[in-house]
Amino acid sequence: MTNDEAKRLALSLLRADTEEEVMEILEKQGYWDDWKVWRLFGDREGNYATIGNQASRPEAALTEKIVNSIDARLMNECLVRGIDPASSKAPKSIREAVAVFFEHKQTYDDFGGTLQEWDARKRREVSEEITVAVTGPKRNPSITIGDTGEGQTPDMMPDTFLSIDKQNKLRIQFVQGKFNMGGTGVLRFCGQNRFQLIITKRNPEIIKAMETRDESGDCWGFTLVRRESPPEAVKNSIFTYLAPIEAKALPRKGGVLRFRAQSLALMPDHNEAYAREIAWGSALKLYNYDMKRFGSHACMKDGLLYRLGAMLPEPALPIRIHECRDYRGHAGSFATTLTGLTVRLEDNKAENLEAGFPASVPFNVKGQRMTARVYAFKKGKAETYRSNEGVIFVVNGQTHGLIPKTIFSRQQVKMGSIADSILVVVDCSDMAYSAREDLFMNSRDRLGGGEFRKELEEQLEEILFRHPGLRELRERRRNEEIAERLEESKPLEDVLKNILKSSPSLAALFVTGMRLARPQRASGGENQGSNGGKGEYVGKEHPTYFRFKKRPIGDILRKDCEFGRHCRIDLETDVVNDYFSRNVNPGRFILEVLEKESQEDKINSNLTLHNGTAHVSIKVADDIAIGEEITIQLTVDDDVIAEPFVNVAILRIKYQVDRKGGGGKQGGKAGGDEGEEEKSIGIELPKIVKVREPEWNQYDFDRYSACKIVQDYDEHNENKDVYQFYINVDNVYLRTDMKQGGENPKLLEAKFVFGNVLIGLGLIKDYREREEKAKRVSNEPVEEAIRWNDEISVDEHVAQTTRALSAFMLPMINKLGSLTEEEVEAFGQVGDDE
Repeated sequence: MTNDEAKRLALSLLRADTEEEVMEILEKQGYWDDWKVWRLFGDREGNYATIGNQASRPEAALTEKIVNSIDARLMNECLVRGIDPASSKAPKSIREAVAVFFEHKQTYDDFGGTLQEWDARKRREVSEEITVAVTGPKRNPSITIGDTGEGQTPDMMPDTFLSIDKQNKLRIQFVQGKFNMGGTGVLRFCGQNRFQLIITKRNPEIIKAMETRDESGDCWGFTLVRRESPPEAVKNSIFTYLAPIEAKALPRKGGVLRFRAQSLALMPDHNEAYAREIAWGSALKLYNYDMKRFGSHACMKDGLLYRLGAMLPEPALPIRIHECRDYRGHAGSFATTLTGLTVRLEDNKAENLEAGFPASVPFNVKGQRMTARVYAFKKGKAETYRSNEGVIFVVNGQTHGLIPKTIFSRQQVKMGSIADSILVVVDCSDMAYSAREDLFMNSRDRLGGGEFRKELEEQLEEILFRHPGLRELRERRRNEEIAERLEESKPLEDVLKNILKSSPSLAALFVTGMRLARPQRASGGENQGSNGGKGEYVGKEHPTYFRFKKRPIGDILRKDCEFGRHCRIDLETDVVNDYFSRNVNPGRFILEVLEKESQEDKINSNLTLHNGTAHVSIKVADDIAIGEEITIQLTVDDDVIAEPFVNVAILRIKYQVDRKGGGGKQGGKAGGDEGEEEKSIGIELPKIVKVREPEWNQYDFDRYSACKIVQDYDEHNENKDVYQFYINVDNVYLRTDMKQGGENPKLLEAKFVFGNVLIGLGLIKDYREREEKAKRVSNEPVEEAIRWNDEISVDEHVAQTTRALSAFMLPMINKLGSLTEEEVEAFGQVGDDE
């Protein structure tokens, strides 16, 4: 093959947008059925075991590709300067690399290395060097990722792009990729044949600066990856790549195709995919990629841009997203810059977030320090920034795992009523590598199991449940709705109370407590901040004090800490809410154990800062002895204040106090034995709200929806379950029966309402019992127990089940309720005859 022929083949594959086009090109060239020109990916026959066991979601796999391009850009800047990336002269972190290479700083400081500090022009200019172009069909399009990174020579490609488990980046501290697997995670989402095209060229300046010799150094190399059917006696498919150079001499060990060219048009411009020429770098094309989860237009709020923003909350470098399919729009609607979720939120904070947010919560689990950034959105604003994510775990700006938003509806959190308005981003960058390995899977798209994850989730539940800002928001939203609905809901509650009382079995299961009181206006208090509740709290950039609440500076606090429970300590300050999580000069919170340093990893803690009050929550490990005293030191510091703020407390471990009456708990298993008489599950009498068609969007209803529940809370008893029931009284099946039936429409509506409420209560009861069982069963794996209610939340469980039953609700109530004794006896006789 001549140089021009190789170049034409590479460009024809690049411009092909479907698998069928690619196969036609390869068949015409004579490569498709010639197994000798295809080399084993990673030179391993069993490569499917690695390639097929990576990211479980297409957006997570695609993110790995983009991260590799970011790494390539950083590597390029390092290598052209003649610096060995693994040497002591290289940057020690991603942020330092960005500050030195792209901001031209001599040293790294707290003001450098973040996109948040860049203006729009700089973000746009730098983003042009890493691009994502979407082409081809609208349903399963092709995606091309281009960058002007270091690039590879054709002879290097088998050991880089086409390798498995090579330790190419393991000792380089300023890149994200470590496991040498990010290049293959996308393959399972690429059509039926798993096609991936790679075109790359090494930056000539690197070859010159590093004084390396490579006969293919002035060439572009290209290849195509595909999946092949397994050979005889092999159970799994195998992945190969096109490598016809000297293939006959070295079967399955050939070299990739190559050609010489000064530059190639590999980068997009507006909505034209291959318009800008580059002299080096890489382009990787994924054919017929699975984009069903990404909506339609790549730059719209439900499209690829926003899904990638959640997977890359804080990318080291900006990325330019181009929509190059046949969509209508003005010139500026086809390309936009991806800067990440947190940067977008910071840029539009006043428009999207509630006052006082984001709030930062430094916390500690088994000696590992993390910081949670809590976002509370204004009504209707969250859907632009996230879909099902509740808690996102981030390392160096990239999502490594997440917990869905069902966490906010958990019994231990009780934030279900505002679950659609909360997002938590946990920065895990300071965790030890061993802890990261325990928590995150290598694919970086999901969490592992084990005791560490269990304790981490317990800490997050405590943070969310106790966060004063979230409690205030929940209370305010609740009061607004109750004020509107209170009078309408009272007759419904009274009827429900009578229904429950009329049935002994129902009365034994549910607590029909007092109705929700009319809301009162918030009356200030400690959660209103240091300004005494007068207007919005305005904190200082750096604290001037950080001390135990209502105690003189330097006073040692003595506190009882009940075994198995959280011990809470309040401090007061005058600093802003995001002090511990902001990018510029963030605060540091350190909890240390004095005299017994070995016990530090046995104390889990968190600090919630909101409007001038810092709540510290501490829980000690189970093997700390009753009666033991632990001295802890709480230190708050940053790089601006002259002296750190230091507070010392002495914790005395004691038995739990039985708050239901009685003395201290002396250990032993709580709760009754198997076979004990069934008790009330503690569900308070629900508040019922009728929802009409004009309000459907507000409650995520459609014509088939029947019932939605939202968890509320009882301010007098935190252990009670309180729910609000929203019933769709414009359900299509209800409306049809009301129009065509001869029964009183109001009576039919009432039957539909109370039928759904009773079914909902039964589903809640069953859900909570299974949830408790998952936690009690000692031989069940910890990860299964803690994941049980992540699969589907109790509110989703109720919504889906009642939706399915809505067509049968009225026929079931009417027909079963009108059965006569004669009909029942006749039914029994039929059964006996059979």
